[in-house]
Amino acid sequence: MLAYLRQRKQLVPASCITLAFTIFSCMWLLAAKASAIAVIVDGETQFLVASRQEVLQTLTQMEIDKEGQVGFDLEMGNEVEFKEVFALSSKLVRAEQLAALLEQKVDFNAVATTIMVNGQAVVSLVNEDEARQLVEQFKGEFGSVDQGEKLIQLGFEEQVEVVEERVALDQICTREQAYDLIKTGTLNPEKYIVQEGDNLWLIARRNDTYVDEIKKSNNLTSENLSLGQELIVVKTKPLLTVVAQVEGEKVEAIPYETQVVVDASAPATVRVREQGSDGEKKITYQAVKKNGVIAEREITSEEILKNPVARVLVKGNQVVQVASRGSSGISKGVLDWPVYGPISQYYRGGHPAIDITGKTGTSLRASGSGYVVSAGWNGGYGNCVVIDHGNGYSTRYAHCNSLNVSVGQKVSRGQVIATLGSTGRSTGPHCHFEVMYNGSTVNPLSVLK
Repeated sequence: MLAYLRQRKQLVPASCITLAFTIFSCMWLLAAKASAIAVIVDGETQFLVASRQEVLQTLTQMEIDKEGQVGFDLEMGNEVEFKEVFALSSKLVRAEQLAALLEQKVDFNAVATTIMVNGQAVVSLVNEDEARQLVEQFKGEFGSVDQGEKLIQLGFEEQVEVVEERVALDQICTREQAYDLIKTGTLNPEKYIVQEGDNLWLIARRNDTYVDEIKKSNNLTSENLSLGQELIVVKTKPLLTVVAQVEGEKVEAIPYETQVVVDASAPATVRVREQGSDGEKKITYQAVKKNGVIAEREITSEEILKNPVARVLVKGNQVVQVASRGSSGISKGVLDWPVYGPISQYYRGGHPAIDITGKTGTSLRASGSGYVVSAGWNGGYGNCVVIDHGNGYSTRYAHCNSLNVSVGQKVSRGQVIATLGSTGRSTGPHCHFEVMYNGSTVNPLSVLK
């Protein structure tokens, strides 16, 4: 018993010391911590501040500043709450840091007008009038009718609604941005600035698109361009489809046919006995256009105004015709003869062309419509013209005496592009005529009319 009492006497001082230390630590912590405010955004505590009023004043000033920038009323899109806590002063956000921190944590919304397409939000604008005007502008632009047509009905293929809703500030577009989006399918369409020497064909090639796409994207009615003009060059995917029902009346060409007569007395020539000419017919029709392109057309009446006159070609019985290869996409009759005369060399290994002889200065004509991609001196070809016809075909006219076209120029079928000559590596006046299909040469006789 005495031994036990002696042991307890030794333990009491140690436990008293421990208790005193614990009490002292708690008092020190309570003295170091102060009352603070936890800022809770959308249910999650974000940071601590000394004063609730600082946060409210900062939020109010942020709202005023943003309204001044955009020009319309805003409201905060988040739920902000406050809770009193105790915290070390080192954990509190300083007043000068508050605005930058709140900028990351809260958003501001606006009451805007959203254009809905088939129930899906497409784009939001500041007010309803602006949104409705944009929709009507698009309808008017893509629902315009051609000369001789009467508009019967105009509307959208999709269900289009204009509704008021609250949206985030960064989702509101200007009218120009909204129109570009609906028209092209993107908020940031690729742009191109017209430079010296540009034409639509060259611009289309540089940007991997088509002339028709550029004209459609930029509402161009001609191919005339101005220096510094800004063009949209992205392939368009409009978010709306304007459907126009029209009635029309127009005069259309009736294409002439080509007849070939074999003349045994002319061993290797092709000449024109009679120039053909197109006929004309007057038609009335009903059509459905989608974004300006005819989707359906029904001819309701037709009147022949002028019958076509067939073109008659006379060829020698030694002019070899090559069967067309429809399975490869090559079609007979897609190109016209550039000039008529005796064929001195046919298409064969080592000579990927036909040589058509004639008098120096004889007109050479484009075999089809297209754009000139090369025009000038080209080594053994002499003066040479190359035309891209845009359908997989391109043609080369070599050994010309003179050239009538320049690079980038648009030419029409039958247009005089050069004169026959004997420039370059040539043994006499002739037109070295090559046809390329998808980059590979083909026998010209397989595609000529």
